[in-house]
Amino acid sequence: MPNDKNYTEDEHFLSRMYLKGFSEIKKKGNKEKAFIWQYNVRTMHQTPVQVNVQDICFEKNLYELRNADGSFIARNTIEKTFGKIEAAVSNAFRSIKERAQNEKCLNCTTFLSEEEKSLLIIFITALLYRDPDTIEKGIDFLKETNPGISEEQARNFTLLNLLPLGLDPEWDQKTIIRSALANLSGMAYQIGMASDDVIFTSDRPFVQWPSYNEDYLNRPKALVFPLTSRLVLYLYPLEDVAQIGWNYFFQLDQANTVLKM
Repeated sequence: MPNDKNYTEDEHFLSRMYLKGFSEIKKKGNKEKAFIWQYNVRTMHQTPVQVNVQDICFEKNLYELRNADGSFIARNTIEKTFGKIEAAVSNAFRSIKERAQNEKCLNCTTFLSEEEKSLLIIFITALLYRDPDTIEKGIDFLKETNPGISEEQARNFTLLNLLPLGLDPEWDQKTIIRSALANLSGMAYQIGMASDDVIFTSDRPFVQWPSYNEDYLNRPKALVFPLTSRLVLYLYPLEDVAQIGWNYFFQLDQANTVLKM
């Protein structure tokens, strides 16, 4: 049996890779670390000093499947899956930031590649469901509707239904997150860039407006997702946007913070 030190216990529901886009990189000893200002909206209190992104937005063993006796099943399987997703998304973020610095890309109508659009949708959808509150709601719902189900069974079933494991294609087609991916597919992508580091994020890093037409795949009326402290992504249903704005990059300013064509 491998030693527990070989496993990750602190499992982040908001990835460190993402938070680094809003952080300040400082050298501590021989290593560079990312620090961020933290503000608690419940207490209306800001931490007096910056905190390491390593130390926020995590819970211990959040994504671990368990046996009835509490022992782990295939430990870190879900955590490693998120790691693979985040590695691919990190490359996409890097490419997007590099292009955003190129003035020739402003007002570009083919800014994102198809692969980048897919990765962004997967990343956003995972964030919609991987947080502790959503997981607990899934567990509570299963326990209410299935009185004989155990805590471990309810947690395992919730995790397997909410998270994009990619372990079994037939199972994945039936999961909640697969339906959510379909809801966000076929959207118009518009990325706005601020001239300075003025964009903030949250432990729930998106704003989503409900669909006004539930018969149309239940797609949101709009979704806003900050990418970095200067870049923000807007998603709209294609039918609400002129074709020129389906894959658009533009400069944010005070008079025009959301562009719909």
